[in-house]
Amino acid sequence: MIRAFLSVLLVLGLGGCTTLNHRDLRFVGSHQISTALYAKMSHHEPLTVDDIIELWEKGIPGPFIVHYLQPTYYVYKLSPDDVSRLRTAGVDDVVVRYLLATPGMYSPSHAPVWYEDNPTIYDTHPGLSRY
Repeated sequence: MIRAFLSVLLVLGLGGCTTLNHRDLRFVGSHQISTALYAKMSHHEPLTVDDIIELWEKGIPGPFIVHYLQPTYYVYKLSPDDVSRLRTAGVDDVVVRYLLATPGMYSPSHAPVWYEDNPTIYDTHPGLSRY
C-alpha cells in the first residue's frame, strides 16, 4: 500500500508539470518578453495579471495565452480592478473570459457532485457504482 502511494507521488511529482515545447518557447522568445516572464513560462508557472498584460502588449495572441494558461489549472480570482486593467490594456476578450471562468472550472468548491456523494438522491440501481 505504501509502495503504491509512493509510486503515485513520484509520477505526479515528475509528470505533474509540463513545460512549453520548443516551438512555443521560440515563439514567446521572439516577442521580446522580459527574462523573468520567459523563465516563468519555460517552467510553466501560473501567470499574474501583469504578466498577461505584458504578453498582450508584446504581441502574443489571445488564443496562445489561453493555450498556455489552461494546463496550469490556476484559479484566477479577479477583482473588478484587475478586469478593468485587462480591458484598458486591450487584452483579448477570450483571455478575460477564460480568466473569469477559472473559478467555475478548477475550484474545488465548484466540483461536480456525483449521485453517490449526495445521500438525498434516490439510488435507482443499488449496488452499481460509477466505475
